[in-house]
Amino acid sequence: MEQRLTRVLTFLFEESVAKQHHNHNHDIRAYLRHADTWHQLQTFRALLCQRPAAPPLPPQLLEDIDCILNHQLRRRILVPASSIPPLCRVPSDGPSAVNISLWRGDITALDQVTAIVNAANSALLGCFQPSHRCIDNVIHSAAGPRLRTECNRLMAHQGRPEPVGSAKVTPAYCAAAKFVLHTVGPQLPPGELPTDHDKQLLASCYKSCLDEAEDLPPLPDGRLVVAFPCISTGLFCFPGRLAAQIAVDAVISWCKSHPDTPVTHIIFDVFLEKDEDYYRKILGDAIAAGTVTSFVDEVPASLPTVPSITETARSWLFQADYLLITAGAGLSAAAGLDFTSQSLFQKHFPAFRRLGLHRLYDTFGFDEWPSKMHKWAFYFTQLQLTRTWPASPLYASLLDLATTHFADRFFVRTSNADGFFPANGFPEERFSSPQGAFRYLQCLRNCRPDAYFRSKPYHDAALPLIDPHAQVLTDETKIPVCEYCGGEVFLCVRAGDWFNERPFQRGEEQYQDFLDEVEREGKTLAILELGVGMNTPGVLRWPNEELVRWGEGKVKLIRGGEQASGLVDFDLEAEGNAIGIDGKIDDILVALLRKT
Repeated sequence: MEQRLTRVLTFLFEESVAKQHHNHNHDIRAYLRHADTWHQLQTFRALLCQRPAAPPLPPQLLEDIDCILNHQLRRRILVPASSIPPLCRVPSDGPSAVNISLWRGDITALDQVTAIVNAANSALLGCFQPSHRCIDNVIHSAAGPRLRTECNRLMAHQGRPEPVGSAKVTPAYCAAAKFVLHTVGPQLPPGELPTDHDKQLLASCYKSCLDEAEDLPPLPDGRLVVAFPCISTGLFCFPGRLAAQIAVDAVISWCKSHPDTPVTHIIFDVFLEKDEDYYRKILGDAIAAGTVTSFVDEVPASLPTVPSITETARSWLFQADYLLITAGAGLSAAAGLDFTSQSLFQKHFPAFRRLGLHRLYDTFGFDEWPSKMHKWAFYFTQLQLTRTWPASPLYASLLDLATTHFADRFFVRTSNADGFFPANGFPEERFSSPQGAFRYLQCLRNCRPDAYFRSKPYHDAALPLIDPHAQVLTDETKIPVCEYCGGEVFLCVRAGDWFNERPFQRGEEQYQDFLDEVEREGKTLAILELGVGMNTPGVLRWPNEELVRWGEGKVKLIRGGEQASGLVDFDLEAEGNAIGIDGKIDDILVALLRKT
């Protein structure tokens, strides 16, 4: 696979340079030597995104691209449409009713789907801007360049831009779905409200797609499933709430006017939390009004579509002598503490939204607090959130794995400062958090090596004095200061060169002792890496890879998470020492830890 990727990147890179008529010395070989597989794949997708349909790619290169994309698909946990419970059903006088579901996630992760809908532009050739996170880019990236070639053929035959509100169907090629339905929604100038004509055109998008879907072959079990994204929202500026209402009304209207339709299941797929809220409310109102009926049938349990490589990963895990669990932000997010969640921030930190903050990630490096009273009200509220976070089934399953199968032959190392591992029962002597921990405050001047303190007493004293509505500390004497020099303090986390590593040295020493024991005993080690992306790869990701490279086959890496967090370098994979599984951590652990 590494050779295929090298071949494709070399061709695309040289073609791109030649088209730009640059005389600079672009050394693709140096890039390939130094870039890891994740960054190479990002470049691969960017170059394909920018490349026009003509001239056609050489057949060998197309075969390489297909192999790369199918390779990635086979390492991805997919979500069967049958596992998404319907919210409601459109009554029908015909042989069957149409079920309607709501699901939030990447539309290309859906399995057992007849067609996914692409909110396209009028050229119908996909998006040519790699930085755009539009559905057009997502679908073309998953399907590969054959999709753009087919769209180009259709448009050349048509001889004019695709009309707004119509639809065309193509194969989905390397994507998980069977077909793609392309439709162009109305585009509004930013800030303008849609006209009645715009609303009619948007409704037509949904109806035209369903018209086309009726002629598609059903799945082997007889179902015909169509998944819609939020058409015309985002870059096309259609108001989200109104777009959702039009979508639901159009779909219900179409189903009622087609009582004999072969379409059995329609999924509204959303990406943003606010869109999920819109659809859930609108569908709930439709149920209350009697327009649709609430779905009351029992849905058979359906597990995610798991890659076959998971069985190999399971064997590595349960046959190893020692276990190292390493975890990044993705594991905390899977347990609910998602630093990218706007709804979580709105629930616990509503008063801070007026500062332009909408996610916990937005507070990283933020230094525009109105006062120290506001600043420490925020951090004490964050400490309260992490301290009182409920026990997690994810951590419980990991603790059961570690203690049941490895006794005292396991260790945990995490870049998370939330303390969830100790809070969920993992022993301190088998735990290290080299990036810091919320349980400590430290002197920012580092006036002495031991100028760090438990945060709990300060938190307990300040919490009753935080105004619950304004979310501001009402007593400035509760602002913590260094116990030794009276200077400014902050959470003891690696957020600057002032970070005091001393509280975490013992954990790192215990971690090294663990590795020394594995090597001394000549035993095998399984590394279960969860939710570790590319934000700070030097903390967990790269050290784990080094352990594998130097392990002479005795160290195996099982990497799980979404996107980069679920990808291993092709060379490590080819050597049979590493497996990456792309998917939600909940699903990955269910697959890995299931009882046989």
